[in-house]
Amino acid sequence: MSSTTTRLDGPLVYLETPGPEHLPTIWKVYLDAPDYFEAILGTKDFDPVSIEMLYEEALSDDNRYYFAVRRIDSKALIGTLEIEVGTEELPATLRGLVLSQAERGRGYGRAALELAEQFLVDEFGVRSLAADLPAGYDDGQRFLEAMKFRERRLRSGEVRWVKRLDSE
Repeated sequence: MSSTTTRLDGPLVYLETPGPEHLPTIWKVYLDAPDYFEAILGTKDFDPVSIEMLYEEALSDDNRYYFAVRRIDSKALIGTLEIEVGTEELPATLRGLVLSQAERGRGYGRAALELAEQFLVDEFGVRSLAADLPAGYDDGQRFLEAMKFRERRLRSGEVRWVKRLDSE
């Protein structure tokens, strides 16, 4: 990831590159989103070390962008979003979007994803976005469907959630 701080502003939320000082708040978001945490790590036992490892892995990869999701009105950190710029077959992948339970259903996730999509189009000319979805994460599936992602079979034979960005 770029060493400079990235900030993307929108009407409901803004996305910014978090620093290590944000980890305790990110842990709180994950604690308030146990369904997501369990889906990605396969356990209900919250482990801050696992979250720190996910965070450090995302920040160390030049092809990944890991953002804190903040509300415009209160500046509160309410979630995280991770995208990866990839290959010709998978130009970009949504690796994760998590909002605390208390902030879901208010349009913040949609607003965060729309900012990330516009960033991918503007900065990299990405025309489609794939999404990783942990098995059994029903809220995630409903969200992707609402955001116009569809299940598609890739040339590799793998089935992924994919959305065209240039058709909106």
